[in-house]
Amino acid sequence: MLARLDVVRLVPERFVDIGCGLGRGLLSLRQRYPQAESLGVDLSPRIAAAAAGFARPPGRGFLARLLPGARRPTTGWVAADAAALPLPDAGVALAWSNLVLQWCADPIAVLREWHRVLRDEGLLMFSTFGVDTLRELRIAGAPVMRFHDMHDVGDWLLAAGFAEPVMDMEWIDVSFPTPAALLGDLRALGGDARAGRRRGLAGRDTHDGLRERLRAQAGDDGRISLRFEIVYGHAWRARPKPRPAQAPIVFDRGGKS
Repeated sequence: MLARLDVVRLVPERFVDIGCGLGRGLLSLRQRYPQAESLGVDLSPRIAAAAAGFARPPGRGFLARLLPGARRPTTGWVAADAAALPLPDAGVALAWSNLVLQWCADPIAVLREWHRVLRDEGLLMFSTFGVDTLRELRIAGAPVMRFHDMHDVGDWLLAAGFAEPVMDMEWIDVSFPTPAALLGDLRALGGDARAGRRRGLAGRDTHDGLRERLRAQAGDDGRISLRFEIVYGHAWRARPKPRPAQAPIVFDRGGKS
């Protein structure tokens, strides 16, 4: 995503990282745009607080703070929902979100919220998991949530009011030595946005059967592959086109009444 900014003519005065996690992406954006104000948003108050702590610069002496250039643009961190950002309308020039949209139960509503906080000619840049993600788990019979098709996401951008959407994707294949290692990594990945997902715990027989089916998918090297489809998208909030000047139309009923 950072490399894709190389072809974008945008110098944002303010940007937001939606779903910032521990802030690694936001700090990379800070290096690219050192004069911009920034805000990191994460759903978890604990994660947002940890990101703020990691990003806090080392203490500086009193005289150092008086030197020219000592005051830097502010960076804030807040816990909030991606569908209800604590930002005013048209508040940022760049909205950035890495692997968050797939966890949102109503992605169109979320995209409309991201459109709301962008100023005119502002840019949305994001990534999300695509339909081929975790396909090996589906083949093994695991109850895996369905991810979005890239073309559907492009349609949702237009429905949310964005202009000139650009979509592309890549596959990343990761391999694991054992089913336990695979499932452990998957648990650390995140949640499940399905309204009808299983609420209780599966039994031992279910887990044992899944591990056996995954083991049967191992390659000649004994490792088990898991595919992730990463969908990348960006789109603009277009400046409203001025309406053409209107002149009143006068009907002359001529002749005698």
